[in-house]
Amino acid sequence: MAEGKAKKMWALPGAQLTAPQSLLMHGGDATLMLDLPCPSFLIEHPKGLVLFDTGCNPKIIDDAVGYWGDVAAHLPLKWNKADTLDKQIQGVGYKTSDVKYVILSHSHLDHSGGLTYFPNATFLVGSRELQYAYWPDVDRRWAFILNDFLPTRGYKWMELDCDFDLFGDGALQFLLTPGHTPGECSLLVNLPNRKFLLTGDTTHLRAAVNQEATMGIDVDPFKSIHSLRRIKAIRDMQGATMWITHDPDDWKEHPHKVE
Repeated sequence: MAEGKAKKMWALPGAQLTAPQSLLMHGGDATLMLDLPCPSFLIEHPKGLVLFDTGCNPKIIDDAVGYWGDVAAHLPLKWNKADTLDKQIQGVGYKTSDVKYVILSHSHLDHSGGLTYFPNATFLVGSRELQYAYWPDVDRRWAFILNDFLPTRGYKWMELDCDFDLFGDGALQFLLTPGHTPGECSLLVNLPNRKFLLTGDTTHLRAAVNQEATMGIDVDPFKSIHSLRRIKAIRDMQGATMWITHDPDDWKEHPHKVE
């Protein structure tokens, strides 16, 4: 495997949602309320600017229930218009039009809300993820917002049914880690002095990793466990730092700019 390097990575803050630990992992404490970050990750590579996940739709800042429906009443949020994704990208010196590739870890409402900022980008997503975003199982429809996707029907989407080395140099590796959703994916980022494994929602909390606990709305718990064990093996065998998207301790401890 070639040892190419991405140049920089920024963790861009988005909405903060509050939810009980029990929502995020089997065996979690229903009385333990956690403040969950919903970031995106911007990665600079010599062959193009790459974004991993797009956070929540900014429409929820003014009217969360109007855009998300009843689920918004159960997920209190903190967010303001100064921290929308487009402004965060501008804050590190780029424009949204500079983003060449967008990788969507999966299609839940807290990851797919900013897709329309990037109409000219190429979108990478796991196999069957788009189909499921448009027509999820009835008991999981609350987690998907159809209007996040309808404007993107004319975008350039690539559905991948296997792992994929984006630039052929090992710097950015798309990894299929299904189970939470059919096409859930993670991203291994090789930076000059450190490797990060961005997990999307392959797992949600450090406690879930340690206990190998799945989440109640996982579409395939058996695949979820397999994917969780896979990312743990990559962490341990390749010396990567696992960054769990929603874990508040990861957000506090990991640097938000890495070169």
